[in-house]
Amino acid sequence: MSPLMKKIFSLRDITYGWLLIVSILLFVVTVYVDLYNDPSTIQLYTLAGCLLAFFLAVLWGILNYIGHIRMNAMYQKYNDIQAFVNNLALDPDDQLELQTYLEDYASDLVDQGLNKHDAAKQAIQQFKVKEFTTLSKNTMLFNLHAHYYLWGYTCIAAIVTICLFLVTEMVFLSSLVLVVLETTIFLYGLGLCGMFFLYKLFDAMFYKKLTGLKGD
Repeated sequence: MSPLMKKIFSLRDITYGWLLIVSILLFVVTVYVDLYNDPSTIQLYTLAGCLLAFFLAVLWGILNYIGHIRMNAMYQKYNDIQAFVNNLALDPDDQLELQTYLEDYASDLVDQGLNKHDAAKQAIQQFKVKEFTTLSKNTMLFNLHAHYYLWGYTCIAAIVTICLFLVTEMVFLSSLVLVVLETTIFLYGLGLCGMFFLYKLFDAMFYKKLTGLKGD
């Protein structure tokens, strides 16, 4: 499996998944009850339930992103090279190679007149800026939590939606439950796809902030 595919199907990268599940279940129950009772009109409780499910999904999106910021060493401030490298999702050999590179870079800065603390801080900062600037799927930045798992969940949602469609349309086992599930999975899959691009927008904002701190 290619590195990119491994990132896409790193499904455990999701955080606060229970909150998203609650949102999905609430949406399913709300829509099912509404269609079961009176499919011709939209009741007030239906609107309230769907809005609450949407709010929970948005809340999950925010908490999930914040969770990855906390876990992602690229977004955190470090003044110690070893501590920074140890928090990167790298193999031991790659960690040792990067640590050696950063220590050599910091040593050059010390020779230029910086103290060891500031030299280590600047070496780490320069490395982060370089990684953000390249924005390549092959950089170590994208070996961290780069939101590719959202595509994995989107693919799963698409496959399940197609399977449910085939069951309801071709096998003639159409039922209200299947229709509601099909609609829900499609909508949430579409939302996860959009969340990827929203997260990338947030990443771009962090990149601007990071490059703004380059001279600090």
